Amino acid sequence: MQLSNFIRRVIFSTAFISTFLVFSISIIFQYINFRNDKVHIKEEFTQIKKEQIKREVLSVYNLIEQKEEILINSVKEKLRERVAQANNLAMSIYNQNKDTKNPEEIKLLIAKAINNLSYQNDKTYFFINSNKGQAIIFNKNIELDSYKDVWNLKDENNNFIIQLQSKIALENKEGFLTATFVKPNSEENKQYSKISFVELFEPYNWHIGMGEYLDDIRNHAKNEMLELISSVRFSGDNYLFVNTTDAEILVFDGKKIKNPTTHPYKNLFEQQLKAAQNPEGGFFSYKFKKINTIKEYDKISYVKKYEKYNWIVGCGVYLDEVENELIRKEAIFKETIYQQLIYMLIMFFLISIGLYLTSKKISQFIAININYLISSFEKASKENKKIDTKNLTYKEFVSLANDLNTSLENKNKTEKKLQDYIHIINENVIISSTDKDGVILDVSEAFCEISGYSKEELIGKKHNIVKHPDTPNKFYQDMWEKLLSGDIWKGEIRNKNKEGLDYWVYAIIKPTLENEEIIGFTAIRTNITDKKHIEYLSITDELTQLYNRRFFNSKIIEEINRAKRENNNFSFLIMDIDYFKQYNDTYGHQQGDLALEKVANILKTRTSRASDFAFRLGGEEFGIITALDRAKVIEFANLIKNEIENLQIEHKASKISKYLTISIGIVSKEDKDIPSSDDLYKEADDCLYEAKKLGRNSIFIL
Repeated sequence: MQLSNFIRRVIFSTAFISTFLVFSISIIFQYINFRNDKVHIKEEFTQIKKEQIKREVLSVYNLIEQKEEILINSVKEKLRERVAQANNLAMSIYNQNKDTKNPEEIKLLIAKAINNLSYQNDKTYFFINSNKGQAIIFNKNIELDSYKDVWNLKDENNNFIIQLQSKIALENKEGFLTATFVKPNSEENKQYSKISFVELFEPYNWHIGMGEYLDDIRNHAKNEMLELISSVRFSGDNYLFVNTTDAEILVFDGKKIKNPTTHPYKNLFEQQLKAAQNPEGGFFSYKFKKINTIKEYDKISYVKKYEKYNWIVGCGVYLDEVENELIRKEAIFKETIYQQLIYMLIMFFLISIGLYLTSKKISQFIAININYLISSFEKASKENKKIDTKNLTYKEFVSLANDLNTSLENKNKTEKKLQDYIHIINENVIISSTDKDGVILDVSEAFCEISGYSKEELIGKKHNIVKHPDTPNKFYQDMWEKLLSGDIWKGEIRNKNKEGLDYWVYAIIKPTLENEEIIGFTAIRTNITDKKHIEYLSITDELTQLYNRRFFNSKIIEEINRAKRENNNFSFLIMDIDYFKQYNDTYGHQQGDLALEKVANILKTRTSRASDFAFRLGGEEFGIITALDRAKVIEFANLIKNEIENLQIEHKASKISKYLTISIGIVSKEDKDIPSSDDLYKEADDCLYEAKKLGRNSIFIL
């Protein structure tokens, strides 16, 4: 077949098919848009309805919250007034009788008077307890004869109720407490939530209080809310409903249920319960009959759980209204498509005739240019020479030839730049590649320069040839765990060069994958040795090479937070060289500095764990932070104390030993008991003071 005929057929066929595809695709896209429009209409309608019912439910939910808050505040105010009345009565009796009667007689008078103030029911009454845990009035009984011990009384949540009441009274003079109690004269041994108010009665170190059971005061409020919810209607057939989490129906079909019964639709209730588990509330879809109908319609509901009442408050809406709009849209779409098909057939016939005649003429000219362009391109690719554009007729072919010439020129330039870049990277970027076992396959010249090894010495060796001996094995274990999981590892690494000198790098290590399996690793590093040296100098004491006071101030806060976060023990040791001023006066400051260095060396040796930090806090004062528990930290402190004395540094001016000794104060806490850094330091300093009081060369732990 001649090229010109082939080109003509290609042009005609391509144009013919393109035209057909354009019209076809147009119709297809219209159909897709219509489908999407149907989905959009339904989604938009559904979203509007969802927002509507969610607003209704949240409005009711907020109303319940407001009523609950008003109720609780009202109860609190009543309790505060009643307890203040009782406290005033007690103070009046005390003032009237303190000079004429003994304390036991006065206490009895106060107890009887306040007991008579209690409400005439079994659930609301005054109580009086001493702040040492002795009951004065307990469950309406006066306990002065026996002084019943209630100090360790707990509620169902294991809270020490009396202890908490005493704490409130002693620290704040008065305050509220919510706990659980068994109701007096209750047949079942069940505890109910109760809010109490206590006030300190200072003359006898008592706290006087009164409480209300929350379930009793909430019952009336619950009934009012159910009456209100049952009366709400919106958008025709839509209504609110309320169930308990135990499947009791409280409001159903827009009506308050006088005698709550078990939910008749088990599956529907299970959907409600599941959606209500979300703290923000949730939606669920189902089919349900409209009021006064037997047909089921698509419906969506939103529910939210009110924890305090164990209610599920919800609202639903029917979705059948959207179907009418979708039917109208579909009729319009079908009419439009029919008209477009007729138009397309007419245009398709006319365009086909024009395309055939045009393609026949164009193909002849195109064939000439293509043949020349192909032959020129073959020559240019072989000889790396540009294409001559003089014999090309069409601007498009001239442009194509020029683009090919430009690409050829750019290829040559790129190849040269690539070689230059590879050279620059090799000289200046610290790069290494290894197999999956960490055996070095290749390194850059920059890697050789910083490590001191040649390529020949490195290739084939394990990458740990530059490992620093002081780097913990755990560091490398964590790094390998991350890399072998397929993740990129980033971090600072301390290495040692061929001469034994330290250097630091910031490394980015990336796994190399083949068929989704790790076959090796590539690492790019930045030299940060100068930076790390500056950091070290800024946090290190010049004389002892321990961490300095400035670093201690930030590190102790960091380690306290870490211990609380990770539920670890935390111990802080503060130590002072005994009679060090006298040592300096006797032997001179130069010998004093040597003694400080020797003590510091022992501290450095004994704080080799990752969780241990040794500091020079100032003068002859040192500190250690460690995660050891109480028993182990005492053992640890004794070891340090004995090793320092075993140095046998002569100290003629010491009043307790012929050698240099040290006193140590220790604070050891569990995670939940760790105080602030300032309080912790003060406690440790107090312990150090106690250790010195013991005669020095001693240990005292709080």
